[in-house]
Amino acid sequence: MRRWPFFVAGAPLAVLMLARTLLIALSLAGRPLFWAIEPLTLAEAAALRDGGEVARLLADGADPNARYPVRRGVVRGRTEATPLEAARAAGRPEIVQLLLESGARAD
Repeated sequence: MRRWPFFVAGAPLAVLMLARTLLIALSLAGRPLFWAIEPLTLAEAAALRDGGEVARLLADGADPNARYPVRRGVVRGRTEATPLEAARAAGRPEIVQLLLESGARAD
């Protein structure tokens, strides 16, 4: 049975450890390596049924009656919408209720 020297046998482990350290350092520096993180607007969060994000944005002072840009495909046929319009278009009654309780006007 042939035995590899330690430095050769440990090379894959060393490469993995180096890669892991690099990924951790980049993520701590705010530079994700695999995907970019784009924050949701209040209208997008409402359309995507993200109640936690809707609540967080409202707590941070987002206006439930303002019009927000909406990325293509989030709300069919729209490039901007109010959060209430987006929630209704997406069929999200629980988000509609949350927005109404937070001061959204149903005009």
